[in-house]
Amino acid sequence: MKTVSSTACALLLGACCLPSTAASEPQGFTFCESLPRLFKSFDAKRDGAENPWVQEVAVKLRAQYQWGSIDPNGGGKRVKGGTAGNGRRHNDEWRRVRLGLQARVLRHFTFCTVWNVHGLDTRDQYKNGRWSDGVSRGIVEELYLSGTFKPVTFTLGKHKPSFIGEYRQSSAKIVTMERSSLVNQLAPAKLYGLSVKNADKKAKLGWEGGLWVNGEHDDNWASPAFNSGDNVMLGASLSCATGEAGRLYLDYMHSCVNEDHPQADSEYAGPGARDILALTWETQQDKLSFMAEAIAGFNVIGGDEGAENVFGLIFIPSYRVTPHVEAVFRYQLAAGNNAVGHDSRYVTTNGAFAKTSDLLHGLYFGVNYYVCPEKTDTMRIMAGAEYINSHGTAANGDKGFSGWNYSMGVRCNF
Repeated sequence: MKTVSSTACALLLGACCLPSTAASEPQGFTFCESLPRLFKSFDAKRDGAENPWVQEVAVKLRAQYQWGSIDPNGGGKRVKGGTAGNGRRHNDEWRRVRLGLQARVLRHFTFCTVWNVHGLDTRDQYKNGRWSDGVSRGIVEELYLSGTFKPVTFTLGKHKPSFIGEYRQSSAKIVTMERSSLVNQLAPAKLYGLSVKNADKKAKLGWEGGLWVNGEHDDNWASPAFNSGDNVMLGASLSCATGEAGRLYLDYMHSCVNEDHPQADSEYAGPGARDILALTWETQQDKLSFMAEAIAGFNVIGGDEGAENVFGLIFIPSYRVTPHVEAVFRYQLAAGNNAVGHDSRYVTTNGAFAKTSDLLHGLYFGVNYYVCPEKTDTMRIMAGAEYINSHGTAANGDKGFSGWNYSMGVRCNF
């Protein structure tokens, strides 16, 4: 592993041990309560300084360091660099490091800006017969103004199109190391656009709709890519409460991109298919949480030759064994003639496998340790193992990945 990344990981792991070193903490200091308060530099109500102009100012920090390793069926012959004697099954990286600022102003508005930190070591890449370090890009992750005027909330700027169940969940809250392959394949990036939704997230009936620009500039971290008249995506969602702690969602996305007229000076960052439908059910009963999802993508964008439609199922039960420890299981299924995309982090980075196949099954087994059990997204240690079984070949005859994918990491979110 890289020296810089290993040192940084050790520091982050050390931070996770703070709660167990109470003897070294200042009098009256509790890690889980006090540290998040430091990032919320101003809270008018908390600080006894209520005013009509500024209600809250907070620094945003999200960091995730992780390690992954592949163990393909048949040994290491298809691990990149294997025939040259320098094959690597493992990789490590700063998966996310984001820093920003959020402010609530004029009682109704929230302004948020978050950047991906530039220059950190990311996972190694194998090119021209050798492994080399990667470097993170410094781009704007979110830049939006949100306003709530009950019963609606609007958001304008670069923000997430919140459709598809696993993707709708924040990266600080997902219980697996990575989202399912089909979700990563079909979900868009955070894009510039306008969305409107009902202000009450727990309303019996909920809705959301919006329009986003599909493009992002490669060389300009701030500007949206308004360079294609038909290059936008539309999204709509309906939801309803099911019982005391359940919710059913029906999501739809449509991309207007015309592949016969590619964007100029920008990269496509919209949905992975022209039309996407997702039906998701989420519920929680005491210590058990459960998500079930059915997804369909019609007319896959950017797929291999002959790829048209893709369909999938996802089931994610998780159980809080103790306040700190959670057990997680996931089953994922994706099917489509030469249209199923594979994991792009370690399988295709460290292995010489086809990027698509006809059918994929995945069984994930994971354990999460929550440093702050009452605020689960503050800091956690995660470990997971997933067995992937793929069938079929890409258009050039290459086979997809079958085997184990191991991962572990540390996440914090303030």
